[in-house]
Amino acid sequence: MSKFRRNIFLIGLAAIGLGTAPVLALANQGCGPMGAGPGKFAEQIEKRQTALHDKLKLTPVQETAWKAFHEKMQPAESRNRPDQTALSALHAPERLERMLAMMKEHESRMVDRVAAVKEFYVVLTPEQQKLFDDQFSKHRRR
Repeated sequence: MSKFRRNIFLIGLAAIGLGTAPVLALANQGCGPMGAGPGKFAEQIEKRQTALHDKLKLTPVQETAWKAFHEKMQPAESRNRPDQTALSALHAPERLERMLAMMKEHESRMVDRVAAVKEFYVVLTPEQQKLFDDQFSKHRRR
């Protein structure tokens, strides 16, 4: 029975590998969501942030906090996507170490963004906080 399980496991790994090939091909091209290029993605983010700013109707005192929040929430300049041919030439442990380093970089950026949201959220009124919560939940549902 263990031979059967091993074969099923290997078939599953092969299916996962084949299923991720198109995703990796798109990632290597630097496409954003729904095939949009990096410039289009940044433009969409800017449009969403402008709409949020307008809906919040910030006071002059809150504008300073908004500017700091807006700067910290900008997308990363470089996505640092690894070259797939160079990555495939590495041994499995080296490849996994690269992937782990990328995950740590993503986590670090996320920690910075969480801190930025917390700092901005504190200066909002309860009504503005509710609107802010609604906007963030709409973004997550997509």
